Amino acid sequence: MIPEIRKILKSKFEIELFESALKNLEDEENKLRYNNFAYSIRELSRHFLNSLSPENSVKACSWYKKLTDDDKPTRAQRIKYAIQGGLSDEFLSEKYFDIDELKEVIKNTKDIIGSLSKYTHINEDIFDLSKIEVETKSKEVLIIFSEFVETIDSYKQDLKSSLSGDIDNHVLNEIVWTNFGEIDILAPHHLIEYSELEDYEVEDINNEFVTVSVNGYLYVTLEYGSKKEQRAGDGLDIHESFPFTGIVKYTIGTEFPSSNYEVEDLNVDTDSWNSTE
Repeated sequence: MIPEIRKILKSKFEIELFESALKNLEDEENKLRYNNFAYSIRELSRHFLNSLSPENSVKACSWYKKLTDDDKPTRAQRIKYAIQGGLSDEFLSEKYFDIDELKEVIKNTKDIIGSLSKYTHINEDIFDLSKIEVETKSKEVLIIFSEFVETIDSYKQDLKSSLSGDIDNHVLNEIVWTNFGEIDILAPHHLIEYSELEDYEVEDINNEFVTVSVNGYLYVTLEYGSKKEQRAGDGLDIHESFPFTGIVKYTIGTEFPSSNYEVEDLNVDTDSWNSTE
């Protein structure tokens, strides 16, 4: 379980906090070693959730409402963002999620995180625990943390998969294709014939965009020599294909895929061609 948790942590700080929490368990001379461990894992859950749901991003969502005096997102709102980003309940309820079920998931996940607190209060029954008790209870804490992460990830992945299924392959290919016009692949003399989308998937959902990664092949004609030289037999046209990758960011709105989008980071890999020159 510990190796699995290490893999999901997102920052150097989170990893160091987790390793320090585990170090507490090794200090057998400290009667508070279990309590210190549990407290550290509770704090790790807080930092991890905050990394999934930055305050400004949560507050920028159309569904966000001020529920606290200091206008800070609640734990439930952060969990909601971690799953659905800026997508509204109305949008999701049309075809993706039963909103009442999703609300229950958010509540249960909040309760899972909250349950870590009971392990941090120092009472006689959890003070100076035996080695066996420390091993048993620390495992319970790690299971709770893993359950919290896995619940959010499972629903987020289901949503990403559902959104990916609603993307029209042909339309997405046209979007990518029209953005290759200004790319100088190898030389001033070339003609982009067409692109062919091979695969795509929803990578991220935040308060502004649903981000889709794409990859495929770009088919081009490389022209050597002018038209006059080619007519004289001194020129050459070579037909080639090159793999490409890119990002399409759909603005979050009332429908998906949105007609409002941005294409970024289109990259054509010509290494195979350059290596043969």
